[in-house]
Amino acid sequence: MIGVDNILNILKITIYTGALTGEDPLSTAIISPIGTGKTTMVKKTHREGTINKVKIREGKPNEKTIEVRGITGSVLYTTSTTPYILYTRYGQELKSGQIRHIAIGDFLNIMNLPKYLLGNVITFYNNLIEEGILSIESRDGQFLSNLPVTVGLITTIAKEDFDKRQDDWAAIGFLSRILPVSFHYSLETAKKVRQSIKNEDYLNDLQSFDIQLPRPKNIGLPSNLADLIEDVALRIKDSKDELGARRLKQLQRFCMGNALMNGRDEVSWEDIALLNDYEKYLNTKCTAEI
Repeated sequence: MIGVDNILNILKITIYTGALTGEDPLSTAIISPIGTGKTTMVKKTHREGTINKVKIREGKPNEKTIEVRGITGSVLYTTSTTPYILYTRYGQELKSGQIRHIAIGDFLNIMNLPKYLLGNVITFYNNLIEEGILSIESRDGQFLSNLPVTVGLITTIAKEDFDKRQDDWAAIGFLSRILPVSFHYSLETAKKVRQSIKNEDYLNDLQSFDIQLPRPKNIGLPSNLADLIEDVALRIKDSKDELGARRLKQLQRFCMGNALMNGRDEVSWEDIALLNDYEKYLNTKCTAEI
């Protein structure tokens, strides 16, 4: 892919936050104009798995079978995951901590659900990302866990679609739970992208990150560096988050994840420098030019 190394690195760091002891995994949404390769980037977050057939409403007149990707790493990639599929097909992997992130290639697949389902699904993801899920019960089955299950979300949405829904997402607290990552292509980069397409370079650009997380680990955060992270958080916090508390937690996890990815036991100046360098991407405005 052309020019998006920094965006891909943010996704890698996001995955590594799934191995932070005592911290919820970071959730990230890529926001950029239509046709900028967002979904292709997110596809790189998962390791190849098998395709399994799952029966829905087994034994009932309206029973049907669907195909669901098997999970072989810490990231479950799917086009659209409803609560029902998650707790019936992946309940054990969720409770054991094997699944640390859910990657949805385009969140519009969720937003296009029927209105009578959409509110419940968004509420479910709100809880899954932050408070955690203890139990789900329905006429089709149940999910019970002794401890709250929290899972990070990695997804994308086109800037055009995001603008239509921003106020609604902010009002229900969904927006502040996710670290936004946005950008747009310069004319020069856009030209390079088109040339790479004409060369069919995309046929050789299908390899995933293939990240195997280490054992959960505690990453230290010196107080003086936490103060610097706070400065960034207050600059980029969501307008509905008066305290900036959620953004501060997200950026601390980001720095911890980068430290873990680079084999360190503590956040260092190197992580703060990276955060400062990437601050231009951490908004919903697509102002950063690649």
